[in-house]
Amino acid sequence: MTFGGTVVVEPARALHALRQAWGWTHVDFAEIVGQSLMGHLLVIDCAGTYHYLDPDLLNLTALGGEAAARAHMAQNETKLIWRADALVDAATERLGFTAMGEVYSRTVSALLSGDYGHEHLVRISLVELIYLTGDLARQVHDLPDGAQIQVKVIE
Repeated sequence: MTFGGTVVVEPARALHALRQAWGWTHVDFAEIVGQSLMGHLLVIDCAGTYHYLDPDLLNLTALGGEAAARAHMAQNETKLIWRADALVDAATERLGFTAMGEVYSRTVSALLSGDYGHEHLVRISLVELIYLTGDLARQVHDLPDGAQIQVKVIE
């Protein structure tokens, strides 16, 4: 399946990260078939179901079989989100090109608040982003929209 995106540089490490950080979703990840410059992933589970991982929304969506995944990726809204041209251009201008294994994303506070301001863009390894967003998603997935949260840093 081709739809644009970048090649996952360390697929075994990224797949391990998915299994560890997003395992609470009970999806048995088998393969990462696509990655965007903003860290969005198209993945397949062991049963052959495709899933769309949106790190910005801290969300994993089951798409169904290959035909359903193709239909999802062909939607104009999905293409815009996947490519994220304005964010990628702003991040490249401010932070430079990503290194091998890196993607662009947003700071933790921006991920949680939904702030897409260019000043909140960062470069991060895909593996780190998978761990970070999986952990955040696990902690906030049952909260109602608009819930107040407090971030506590533990070293």
